[in-house]
Amino acid sequence: MSAKKCIVLDLDNTLWGGIIGEDGFEGIALSLTGPGAGFIAFQQALLDLYNRGIILAINSRNNFEDAIKVIRSNPNMILKENNFAALRINWNDKANNLIELSKEINIGLDSMVFLDDDPANRALVKTMLPEVEVPEMPSNPSDYTKFLIGLPYFDSKALTDEDKMRGNLYVTERLRRESEKSFNNQEEFLKSLGLNFQIFIDDSSQLARLAQLTDKTNQFNVNKHQLTEKDISNFINNPQYKVFYGRLTDRFGDYGIISFAIVRKELNLWHVEYFLMSCRVIGRGVEEAFLSVIGGAAKDNLVEKMSIEFVKTVKNKPAEDFVGKYFKKNLASINDIINPPNWVTIKKYGGKI
Repeated sequence: MSAKKCIVLDLDNTLWGGIIGEDGFEGIALSLTGPGAGFIAFQQALLDLYNRGIILAINSRNNFEDAIKVIRSNPNMILKENNFAALRINWNDKANNLIELSKEINIGLDSMVFLDDDPANRALVKTMLPEVEVPEMPSNPSDYTKFLIGLPYFDSKALTDEDKMRGNLYVTERLRRESEKSFNNQEEFLKSLGLNFQIFIDDSSQLARLAQLTDKTNQFNVNKHQLTEKDISNFINNPQYKVFYGRLTDRFGDYGIISFAIVRKELNLWHVEYFLMSCRVIGRGVEEAFLSVIGGAAKDNLVEKMSIEFVKTVKNKPAEDFVGKYFKKNLASINDIINPPNWVTIKKYGGKI
């Protein structure tokens, strides 16, 4: 069974006992003893998964103000608002809410697990969205935690720092989207982020993450070909090649390692064999900044031209558009690509150019 990335949760009788719209703030069951204890244990188990990189989201038919008050103000809530990548608390049907959540979080419906105590809601989602995994929940909330731990959908071990950060990465992205709404100008919003881009050259300390990127990155990937840690290490130790990767931060947090490139050095030409970037940073000028750093390194070596290897796939249209913008017949003048946006601060580390 394939691993899942996201748990989408109902609220009433799922994260707490009772119905907030009927029982009120003081009437719901969420306590260290009695009927509320099972819900607290369940929330703690969900928080443990969040800390291992599983994304959490809410899909609840409720009055928003009533439900959000519990999340924000109930002292026994283990899960807080900033643990959820996206919220749908409204009176729309849950299948349509799941479609919207999928688009907002930017993951496939087949990456989601939907947990809801109501059999009717589960049946609706199973019928309308068969891609979504909808397990049958126990009737007794005291069994919720054992049920969750027994689900086979989640990797038992996070392999990289980015895996562990995943839940938080999607939450901070929600904060960025909310901030963007207050700007009329896209460039002013990007400047407000305070983007800091650290570029590492021939650095072998993050081989697991770089190999993971070659496997998982599809949309912004000029040459989709999975590399192992050993493959990448061999490129780093080969004097004919240069290996670049980048880590991005801004005022909201750490995006982690989001870009990777391998360049073959020739006498009068540098050839980019691999160039990829996480889709969550596309359109923020980071791709131009990364290309500019590689171009600057080539220019320092008195190279005037750069070529790129582009292999079209059904998913990499963003990469195709980027290559078409800067490379003509996969060839570019170095001076044409050294133009990083002024809202990205670049620092370089390690490796002789």
